[in-house]
Amino acid sequence: MSIALPGTKYRLSWSHGTAEVWALSGALHHLELTLADGRVVRPLAEAPWQGEAATTGDAATPAHLRFLGGEWACVPFGKSEADPVVHGFGTDTCWRFEESPEDGDAVALAIDYPEDRPVARLRRTVRGVPGAARVEFSLEVTARRDCVLPIGLHPILAPGREGEELRIEGGWSHGETFPVTFEPGVSRLAAGARFEDARALPLAGGGAVSFGDLLNEMTEEAFQLFGVDGALRIVYPQAGHAVRLEWRAEDYPTCLFWISTGGRTGKPWNGRFRGFGVEPLNARFEARDGAGAIAGGRAFRAGEVWSTRYSIGVDGL
Repeated sequence: MSIALPGTKYRLSWSHGTAEVWALSGALHHLELTLADGRVVRPLAEAPWQGEAATTGDAATPAHLRFLGGEWACVPFGKSEADPVVHGFGTDTCWRFEESPEDGDAVALAIDYPEDRPVARLRRTVRGVPGAARVEFSLEVTARRDCVLPIGLHPILAPGREGEELRIEGGWSHGETFPVTFEPGVSRLAAGARFEDARALPLAGGGAVSFGDLLNEMTEEAFQLFGVDGALRIVYPQAGHAVRLEWRAEDYPTCLFWISTGGRTGKPWNGRFRGFGVEPLNARFEARDGAGAIAGGRAFRAGEVWSTRYSIGVDGL
């Protein structure tokens, strides 16, 4: 595996947007979507160190962190006994394009997993939607043997303007904060607390804070929404647009929010990253041995080819 380069890049271009699809992680990067009034929205966060040779060439840092940003698929999600790579083998490895990359509105990639993994192969397509400020994805997972895997998607959204109070719109049953302190000495949310409204996230010291306010602090946080109906809208009121994520609720019944606004100071972060993950997920987190561990997932049968679809788009307010 190449440790220093993201591999081949494919440029997507269509009536209402442009983007790059990278071989590394099979990830979507540098997405630009054009609203009906001509405004260009860059909904995804990108790490400021992507162009720094000292970081991108550092073999001690996982490849996806050296080029952090954008959106990619996680099979399996998180730290899993099924795969020693955080977010799965496909996250830190270059995929292959199924055709020689040339500029267009769609592209397909695939990756074969090592024989010791329960997953045999992933394939995904990325397509700009003609006439719409939206990009659509498909993902196929071929199972090598029977298994239960936590699976998820990993778009990282831009945090908005300084002082802007973003809000979450959509339907869900309830939320839970990360089961242990997410980033010791930094995180402010109470561990393992249930909540009903993202405008009142419970704090460790008592009281509550809104999702929008939390994004304007220097912190690291995680919480999970349960019973999500397959669509969430992140509203940027001052910028005048909203980012809408849609997926099949039966495929990803929960959504993990990861907030990273300068709270991580080690390499390669150095307090510089600002973004938040809105991550459809089939799994949940639980406290185990003093840490947060992922549990559950989707049951696969040997030889099964499972497929799912989802999309990211923007709307003007």
